[in-house]
This record gives sequence, structure tokens and C-alpha cells, in this order.
Amino acid sequence: WLKQPGEPARSIRHILWSRAHRGPRPCWIAAMGSKFKMSNGEGMLRGQMPDAFQQADPSMPPRRSCYDTEHERMPVKPQKTHANSTGFTSQVAGLATEGIMEQAITDKLKDTMQKGIADGWNAREADDADERNQNREVTSAEIDAKADQGNCDDDDLEALRARRRQQMKEAQEKRQRYQALGHGSYDEIEEEVFLKTVTASPRCVVHFYHRNFEKCKIMDMHLGRCARKFFGTRFVKLDAEKAPFFVEKLKIRTLPCAVVFNDGVATGRQIGFDGLPGEEFETVQLAWRIKEWQGLEEDFGPEDEIVWS
Repeated sequence: WLKQPGEPARSIRHILWSRAHRGPRPCWIAAMGSKFKMSNGEGMLRGQMPDAFQQADPSMPPRRSCYDTEHERMPVKPQKTHANSTGFTSQVAGLATEGIMEQAITDKLKDTMQKGIADGWNAREADDADERNQNREVTSAEIDAKADQGNCDDDDLEALRARRRQQMKEAQEKRQRYQALGHGSYDEIEEEVFLKTVTASPRCVVHFYHRNFEKCKIMDMHLGRCARKFFGTRFVKLDAEKAPFFVEKLKIRTLPCAVVFNDGVATGRQIGFDGLPGEEFETVQLAWRIKEWQGLEEDFGPEDEIVWS
């Protein structure tokens, strides 16, 4: 009269006899009994303590970490401190922490980049200084001074003398090359040789003039002085009325107009006396404006006392 579904009815006497004469429980059942023990009276097993969310709200179901995403596995502070909390304070604190970390990373990257730029700039400056020192002209007076001081051995002095001889040879060759191109004189050219003139020399100044303009004659006087003084630049003049093609291409509208060319490319122009203190300006003032447009290779200052020939 006590039976399980699908089993024949058994009496109480039969059930008690079966329990009294049955063998020992299987080992796996004993193992389970010794391994899994109740840690508290709330149905939680040992090793399965409630997480922070369940501690804040016991009604929340237990989390299954096997289903968590990678972002959910990231360690975060609990968003709720009690069952009725919205977690707003913790969320704001988390956002502030993330903002601080992002700003710290940005500042670190900025400092690293600035340091890298500074190091690269310093290295470039050092290389440029070494190159300038190598290309610096060695004078006979410098060699004599080192020999008199006695702080330079014979090998170093001989190296300086060899460098001085090489520089003098290169300077002589360059001067001969410039002289062959017409440097040192102020000549008039025709429109047909304009391109050849401005491209043959590394630096060239072309004065577009009109034969009846007095300001063009004043400009001729100063450019003639520059041509004789600054041997590294070719100075020429071109009658604007006889060169309509280049006047139009260069958009020359006001005379006098001195166009500065560097390696065949126009880098600046002196229109009339713009930027100069009237008609009574000094030649060095015009030369300095030409130098600012990379039209002169010689070194000088805008207020230097230059002897013009």
C-alpha cells in the first residue's frame, strides 16, 4: 500500500526489512556527502559564497560566470551598495576614474612625443653643427694661431693645411665657373636668353626696366654695385618693352621691378622702391632685401658698412 509509481505495493514490514538488510552505500554517494556540506542554513554550498550583487540584493539570481562576456569579467566595483540603491554614485565614480586614467595616458603620450621631438631636433642640430664645422672655411690666420699656441700636433696642423688648400681650390674653381656665366658684371640681355640666364646660375636677379623711367636708372646704379660686390649672384637687366612674353607670364605691372631667382624659381621681387626709405636709400638696404629672398650667398648685415666699387 506504499509504492512508487510503476512499482508493486509494499508493506511497511517489507520496507523496514529491506532497509535493515541492505548493504553499505556506494562510495560515490559517501564521497558526495563528505565533499558537499552546507556552509550555512540558507542553502549555499561551501565554496559558493554569494557575489557582491547577491549580497546587496539577496533576491537577485546567482550569476553564471561561464556565460559572462570578456567585458563583464573585468574587475569593477559593485554598482549597488544596498537593495534599493540605483548605483548612480558608483557609476559616476567609475566614470571619473576612467576619465582620470585616459587623461593620464594622454599626458604620458604627449610627454613622450614631445621628448622624442626634442631629442630628434637636438640630434639634427648637432648634425647640422658638425656639417657647418666641416664646411667652415679654414683661414691661414687660424692655422698660424694654432701653431703658435702649441696645443695642436703636427698631424692636425697638416690636416688643417690640406683642408685649407682644398677649400682654396674649390673656391677658385667656383669663381671661374661664375665668371664664365657672367657673374661680376651687370649686363643687358634679350628675351631669347632669359630662361638660359636665370637657370644657368644658382642665383640671379633680373631688372625689368623702361629706358625713360628715372627710378629705373636709380635701380640700375644700385644693382650695378651689387653685381660687382656679390660675385655669387648673376645680375642682369631686361627692357620690359622688348620682353612682352615674360612680362605677361611674371605679371609685371610696375617698373622698376627686380625679380629674384633661386635655381630658376622666382622667390621674390622688388617693386619700385617698396620697403626702402625713399629714393635716397642705401645700396646695402636693397642688397639685404635681395638676400632675404635667397638671392645672395655672401654673409653681411643690413647695417654693415660695405665698401662699394
